[in-house]
Amino acid sequence: MKVLGFGLVLACSTALSNAAFSQELAEEQMSEKTADNVFNFDDDLGPEQATEDIEESFRNEAFDQALRTLLPLRPGEIRTLLEHFDRTVESTQLPVHPYPRPELTVQNISLDPGVLPLTVKMAYGYVTTISMLDASGQPWPIEDMSWVGDFKIQESTVDTTTHIIRVSPESAFAHGNISMRLAGLNAPVILTFETNRDLVHYRFDAVLPKMGPSATTPLIDSGVTLTSGDPDMSIALGGVVPGDAEMLDVSGVDGRTSAYIYNGLTYVRTPLTLLSPGWNSSVTSADGTKIYALEDTPVILLSDRGRMVRAYLTEREDLLNE
Repeated sequence: MKVLGFGLVLACSTALSNAAFSQELAEEQMSEKTADNVFNFDDDLGPEQATEDIEESFRNEAFDQALRTLLPLRPGEIRTLLEHFDRTVESTQLPVHPYPRPELTVQNISLDPGVLPLTVKMAYGYVTTISMLDASGQPWPIEDMSWVGDFKIQESTVDTTTHIIRVSPESAFAHGNISMRLAGLNAPVILTFETNRDLVHYRFDAVLPKMGPSATTPLIDSGVTLTSGDPDMSIALGGVVPGDAEMLDVSGVDGRTSAYIYNGLTYVRTPLTLLSPGWNSSVTSADGTKIYALEDTPVILLSDRGRMVRAYLTEREDLLNE
């Protein structure tokens, strides 16, 4: 009986051990199949190659996730966003009013005490350059000056003695004036500064009816002084031909010389020096351009760097009739 009981116990233990071993073997096989399904290993790949592929797959997935997280917008959406931002910045920086019209002008200054000072028109955000010239067009140095108003005089590092000042208003409605003392001139030169939104003087050439320290002696002295703010001379020097002026044909010289009849006088605009006939009035700009107002004449003599040339002034209607 003892032997029979021991045999039964041994048989049961062996059966249980075999069952447990079979279950463990099945679980291991199941795990291997699960791993194969997860990583999808190929039979031809070795362990090292499979590890590199797994790392590369993880890296690509992490990179794609970073792109989606840091840059969620598409390129076209980003472009549209930047265009909207640019238009927003433009709308905040553009002025409400249109840009002022630039102008380059030449004005004759009178030193008479009863004459109102000339007005220099400025605009906020722009620099106006003022040049002081004598009757011959040469620079007239400024010894000292004083001004009031919300304006800034831009410093020049070229020379301590200059005939040019650069003024910029520091507010949109600045108003004031400036008083200057020129070299060798007893009377002060006074200008009014006015800020507006319609017109700005980019360059303002102020011509005084006297000969300055660096004046060139004229070949012909007409004995006629300049008139303060002469509109006809200022228009002619600026190169603008009045609408009711009669243009003249100029021959014998190059295209730098032009002429027209206006208000009963002949205006000649030229960089050359007029020798004959005598003129009623003359003014010179800073670049050497001269304006002569003279009586009606068909021929004028000019000096082109010491060489005398003849210029013929002919009405264009006469040319057409010929």
